[in-house]
Amino acid sequence: MDPLAGMDDSSTDDDNASQTTEDDPQVPEHASAPPSVPPPPPPAIPAQPVQAPARERPHYALRHTLNGHTMSISAVKFSPDGTLLASCGAENIVKLWSPFTGELIRNLSGHTAGLSDLSWTSDSVYLASASDDTTIRIWEVDTVCSSYYSNDIIYLNSSVE
Repeated sequence: MDPLAGMDDSSTDDDNASQTTEDDPQVPEHASAPPSVPPPPPPAIPAQPVQAPARERPHYALRHTLNGHTMSISAVKFSPDGTLLASCGAENIVKLWSPFTGELIRNLSGHTAGLSDLSWTSDSVYLASASDDTTIRIWEVDTVCSSYYSNDIIYLNSSVE
């Protein structure tokens, strides 16, 4: 069967030259068509699906529900040493909690608008609070919480309730 049968011979030599591959070094002059190979059969489907081994489920347990905020909460952060939990939100207060007992340790007040975020220093000594009042307050947590751990407290540049 001639693939060119029925085509009009009115094309110019330039048209034919652009359609031929005679001068193309990529195509061998006497390349034969590759032998027709049937497609491989589809893989056999096993009688029963193979299941991955069951993974052990994590053991989550609720320890505490901390109640005390009166408005929405925007950030909750554990101190790097794990001894404190700080939370803040739409109210103007940072709350410090004991993650061991769930007890509220202290309210840190001083911002005049809601709070958006908190950040601890790597040594858990300082806590920064960012507020919609466009200020960032840095709290010395050891000083603020010392009355919780002992009855001796010193106030440094912060309001503590």
